[in-house]
Amino acid sequence: MWNNYFNFVLTFVAIFTLIPYLTSLITSWLGHLSKITLVNNLGSNSQLIVGGLGVIIHELGHTIFAYLFGHKVTKVQLLNLDYRQSGSLGSVDHSWNDRNVYQLMGNFFIGLAPYYMCSMSLYLLQKFLLNAQFSVSSLTQSLDINTMISASVIFDSVLDNLKSSFSNASLPMIVLYIVLTIMIASTGYDLSRNDFMTVNKGILPWVVTLLVIGSILYLFHLKTVVMAGAVYFVAFSILFMIHALISVVMSMIVIKILGIF
Repeated sequence: MWNNYFNFVLTFVAIFTLIPYLTSLITSWLGHLSKITLVNNLGSNSQLIVGGLGVIIHELGHTIFAYLFGHKVTKVQLLNLDYRQSGSLGSVDHSWNDRNVYQLMGNFFIGLAPYYMCSMSLYLLQKFLLNAQFSVSSLTQSLDINTMISASVIFDSVLDNLKSSFSNASLPMIVLYIVLTIMIASTGYDLSRNDFMTVNKGILPWVVTLLVIGSILYLFHLKTVVMAGAVYFVAFSILFMIHALISVVMSMIVIKILGIF
């Protein structure tokens, strides 16, 4: 699959375009259900009271990546307390130069940024509150460029990590972790239609950039390095997604229980 130039370049482009897009899309779909669950069980204002932290992290993701890609940020509203009037819990207004490929390409990452910001936030919470020591060695040892990536192996790695983290952490830290996870996962992962419209504006320049990079890597005979990197990228993308999905499901369960009372 990788020996032919066209197969190599097309696979390279597909992996580094479709994997971020699809993992974000799947998580966003469940994140949207989580927000609906939040509103239906705890009321509209719970989006601010319970999910406000997730909204802030969501909008921070857009803002940080907008600055990283040289966009002109004209307005940032991390949390809109008067959301009923505008219909938006938060917003980031930014503009870019249509002739600047870097800025155009940046839209792809700006639109997906909340997914990665929320995932990194949950990872840091797990690391510092639960003192999680996630070992990548067991995962990486099971990966090989000539074998299929097993989602079940990655899922088991995430579950084992959570189990060991909960068993080693103190009860107050576990409670704090669950509370903060609910506050982030209940709203933060819900990428809006406008977010994906922003992503779509950056797909073409990102694909063109990957075509150029892939061609250069092929010409310099770096296929083996790229193959190894691609396998790890796919594996850890799936790991991020599974951890995000577990966090969202956990928040939905707790919200449902709170709704009963």
